Amino acid sequence: MPNNSDKKSLLTVLSVFTFVVFATLVIAFFANGYQISFKHGPVLKATGLLSATSRPKSAPVYIDGQLVTATDDTINLPPGTYSVKIVKDGYLPWQKTVTIKREVVYLTEANLFRSVPELKPITLSGAINPAVSPDKTKIVYAVADASDSKDNGLYLLDSTENPLSLNRNPIRQLYPNTPQIDWSKFVFKISPNSRQIIATNSLSQINYLLPLDSPVTTKHLFDATSQLGLIETEWQNQENQLVASRLQRLPETLKPLIATGSASLINFSPDETKVLYLANDNGKIDKIITTPPLSQSDQPQVRTLKKGHYYVYHLKEDTNYLIGSSQSVSSPFWLPDSNNLAYVESNTIKAVDYDSTNTQTIYAGSFNSQVVIPWSDGAKIITLTSAYSGSPENLYSISIR
Repeated sequence: MPNNSDKKSLLTVLSVFTFVVFATLVIAFFANGYQISFKHGPVLKATGLLSATSRPKSAPVYIDGQLVTATDDTINLPPGTYSVKIVKDGYLPWQKTVTIKREVVYLTEANLFRSVPELKPITLSGAINPAVSPDKTKIVYAVADASDSKDNGLYLLDSTENPLSLNRNPIRQLYPNTPQIDWSKFVFKISPNSRQIIATNSLSQINYLLPLDSPVTTKHLFDATSQLGLIETEWQNQENQLVASRLQRLPETLKPLIATGSASLINFSPDETKVLYLANDNGKIDKIITTPPLSQSDQPQVRTLKKGHYYVYHLKEDTNYLIGSSQSVSSPFWLPDSNNLAYVESNTIKAVDYDSTNTQTIYAGSFNSQVVIPWSDGAKIITLTSAYSGSPENLYSISIR
C-alpha cells in the first residue's frame, strides 16, 4: 500500500507535468497570435502577427499612422487591413498596405535605401569603353591616362570580390598597353557565360579573344578575326543553353509568354524563388497553385500579360507582378537581397520591391545608363560618370544602403 511519501511524490510529478502541458499550450496559443481580452471578461481572441523587420535595424514602425514599435519586433494585430510604414533618419520611407490574417505571420522585410546616396570614385585615371557582363558582375574597360604609363591597359572590375579582403582586389589589370597595343582603341564584348571577351579594334581590323577567369598572356594576343564565326556560334550555343536551363525551371503555362532572345531577359533572384522576365506576347497565366500558401503576398497581381512589359513571377507562391514597360524601364536587375529590383528610367536609377510596391528613386544625376551593376553586398551600385562637365569619366560607387 503506498505510503504518504509516495503519494506526495506522485502528486508532485503530476503537478509538474500538468504545469508543463498548460504552459506549452499557453505559449503555443500566444505564438499563433492569440491574446486574452478583458473587455467583456477574460476571452481568448485570435489575432495575426506582423513581423516587422528592416535593414538597417531599429527603424520606427507606424501602423495606420501610429508609432507602435521598432524593427525587429513581432506585433499582435486583429485580422484586418493596415497601412504599415517603416522610417529611419537618412533613409527613404518604406510603406505598404498589408492584410493580417488570424494565426498567420506577415513578414515585412523592409530594405531601406539612403535618401542621400554617397558617390565615391573607384577608378581615378578614367574608364574607357566599358562593357558590362550579362550577369552584371563584371565591367571590362581600358585606361589610357594613368600617371605611370605601366598602369595603362585593359582592366576588369569584379563586383563579386570582397573589397575588404586582404588577398583579393576587385580591380585587376588584365594586360598592360604595349607599343603595339593601345587598349583604349578597342571595344569589348563579353561572352554569355561572362568568362571571355572579344576585344575589337575597328581601325586595324584586329580581334582578340581573351579569358576573364584566368591571366591573359601573350599566347592570347593573336588575331582571332578568322575564327569569329566559330566564336559567335559557340557564344550563341552558350546563350541557348542558358535560356533552356532557365526556361526548364518555369511553369509550362508561363514559358510560351516569355521573351527568349537573350538569357538576360530571364533573371532569377539570388535565392532562386522569383524570376524577372520580359513578356514576348499578350497572354494570361493560369493559376498553378489552387490552394495558395497562407504566407502568400496579398499585393495586387497582374496575370494578364502585355507584350514588351517586365514582370516578376514568384515560383513558390504562384504570384505575378508588373514592374513596367520596356519602353520606360531599361536594364532591370536583382539586388542581392532577392526582394528588390533596380532599373534605369528617365535618367534615374530606381528601386522597387519585387511585388511592385515602394518604387523609389535611389539616384538621380549624370551617369551612363549602360553601365549600372550592383555590388555583391547590395550596399552600393557601380556606374560610369564624371565629377563635372569635361572631366574624364570614371567608375563610381553609389552607396544606396
